Amino acid sequence: MSRKKILALVTAALTAFAIAGCSVDRGSGSGGTASGDPAFGTNVEMNAAVQKAHDVMKGKKIAFVPILYKGYALTENWGSTMQRAFGNLGADFRVYDSNFSSDRMISTIDDLIARKAADVLVLQNQDLGLLDNAIQQAQRAGIYTVVLNMMSTRLGDAFIGVDVGHAARAIAQRAADDCGHRNAPKQIAVIDGPGNDPASIQWDKGIHDVLDPLGYTVTLAHSQFQNAVAQQAAESMLQQSQGKLCGFLVTYDVNAVTVGQTVANAVGRGQVAPNSVGTYTFDADKSWCDALKQGLVTASVAYDVQGIGEAAAVAAQQLIQSGAKPGSNHTVSFVSDAMVDKSNVDDVSIACYKGQ
Repeated sequence: MSRKKILALVTAALTAFAIAGCSVDRGSGSGGTASGDPAFGTNVEMNAAVQKAHDVMKGKKIAFVPILYKGYALTENWGSTMQRAFGNLGADFRVYDSNFSSDRMISTIDDLIARKAADVLVLQNQDLGLLDNAIQQAQRAGIYTVVLNMMSTRLGDAFIGVDVGHAARAIAQRAADDCGHRNAPKQIAVIDGPGNDPASIQWDKGIHDVLDPLGYTVTLAHSQFQNAVAQQAAESMLQQSQGKLCGFLVTYDVNAVTVGQTVANAVGRGQVAPNSVGTYTFDADKSWCDALKQGLVTASVAYDVQGIGEAAAVAAQQLIQSGAKPGSNHTVSFVSDAMVDKSNVDDVSIACYKGQ
């Protein structure tokens, strides 16, 4: 899917915020920033509209608070994409790295809200209910919230991400098909994140939706999204399966590469037969693609990571231009995804992305 189509999708999903701006021509008023005054009316003069879009965003404060930033290709990609977009508009975009600490994340968000240091908070959820209070407090303070990729039980003004359940069902079916072609035992191991995070919950459900009716035994281990923990879990599951394990379904590509290497090491020791255990995931950054070409991993549902950063920038602009009260509307929007393996990895544009 092209960038233009992604931005069109987000625009359509967020039309509720633009409707108010289509009803009355506000002339040259500045509008935006939760004032209740939309920046645009029904009719515009083209060059003036372009200038006004810049004027509305100039000086606006956008705070991005991800789970982890430095060295993590996923969030670095979002951040660099948003930095380019907001920088071009004269907005103040800043990243606050939580470094895998939920306490640091909440403390950072609370401080930003208390100081009114953001017009828009762009957040990544680490735990299903972790951001609920923060989103509510931000809305009360007149701050918009845009949540990326890991849905919260309390919706902000906009959620943008991959449809994890769809990805899980697609990759589980791929794993089952591969196991069937090998006449392998119907045994699959799932290695998710903490287990109580949105991605893991949706991932696990999607897998069971497919594999349970097919009669598979599904075992589960939690990695906390840490490579060392994922490696230990994979080693233990390989040993306990006694050669009957057909594949691993791993939440996210980074841990999947570690699990693939663990399987390769087990093959090298003679613990499992070559090509008998596949490694499957969703997301596909450059390091995962390199591992694929080395034969360490099998397939992934890649999704448009850069598109999420672009869509977040569009959502923030639309929220500010709308003048709508934070929390008055809520949208859920998904970017495109595609199954990727050795046969098509060089042809899928959304695969093999880098951090910056």
